[in-house]
This record gives sequence, C-alpha cells and structure tokens, in this order.
Amino acid sequence: MTHWRRYARQLLFECGGATLRASPRPRVGMFASRGERASLRRWAAGLLTVLCFAGLAGCSMLFPSGEKVKWDELTLAASDDANNDSPVAVDVVFVTDQALLARVAELPASKWFAVRDDLTGTFPGAIRYQSWELVPGQRLVVPKDKLRGPRVAGVFVFADYPGPGAHRVRVERFDGRLVVQLGGNAFSVSSVK
Repeated sequence: MTHWRRYARQLLFECGGATLRASPRPRVGMFASRGERASLRRWAAGLLTVLCFAGLAGCSMLFPSGEKVKWDELTLAASDDANNDSPVAVDVVFVTDQALLARVAELPASKWFAVRDDLTGTFPGAIRYQSWELVPGQRLVVPKDKLRGPRVAGVFVFADYPGPGAHRVRVERFDGRLVVQLGGNAFSVSSVK
C-alpha cells in the first residue's frame, strides 16, 4: 500500500469513519517527483506575478532598486574666504525615485533652494535632504547615522552661492568618506575610500 493511501486511511479512522476524501500529503524537497517540483515552481512564480500586479506587495518592495548610502562620514569644510567671506548653505539631497532624479539633476542651486520645500511636500517619500550652513573657516563632520536611509537612485550636493553657475554636484560613490570643500565662489565634492 502506498504512503498516501495509509495516510488517507489513518485520517478516515481519526475522523470516526466519516466519509471524506483525504488528499495525499504533498512531498517536498528532494523527495518530491520532478512533476511535483515543476508544479511548485509554477505556483511560486504565479504567486509572485499576482502579488506584483495586484500591488499587494509591489516588486519594488520585494526587490528594491537603487543603492544603499554607506558613507562612514561626511566632512564639510569651508575655506577662510568661502562665499566671499559670507555663510554658505549646503544641502545633501537623497532622491529615491528615478523619474524625480532627472528633474532634480536639471536644477541649479538657486532654483533648488527656492523649490525644495515644495518638492519634498509634493514627493515626500521620493526625496529627502540634510541642510547645514557654514561660516568661512568652519569644518563640520557629520556621522554616518545621520546619512543612512532607504536605497537611493541618486545623491546631489547643492551649495547656495550667489554667483552664476549650477553649484550642484552629483555624487557617484556611496561608500567611504564624502568630503565637501567650499571655496570662495565654487565648491568640490570628493569621495575618499
């Protein structure tokens, strides 16, 4: 007598002889037949497809895109003549949405500082930023726990210089240390391993 028939008889006996049909206990792992394994794979693939299309657990939640920011620290250093001897505002902007990334990449710093509150209010889950204002000669070290967050599509640094120019830098590396050097009329961003 096969294993599933014994299982069915035992189930009938435990139910007091009631007439019900017991299905065989499914085998899993290496004991399953080739057909059962293929059936299980089709079922899992179908379930994943349904979840993605139904939006119950979007594919972006199951397989998030973007990169994790893993900087050890962020160093902001203003030279003695930074911004023509005036304080300068600096924003580090974390963008998680790919479509919004292109929009932010086109903004010069003057426009960013004018519309940042509107953008973050309109797209609260897609963009966040950290702000600082440095006076000439100041050096500030930001620890890594202030910089961590969800995966990002891109990161930008904006410095609010009054002169013409974009005053925007896109950050390409998300590990090591990030150093922002603020000069008289411009700034630079470098990643140090």
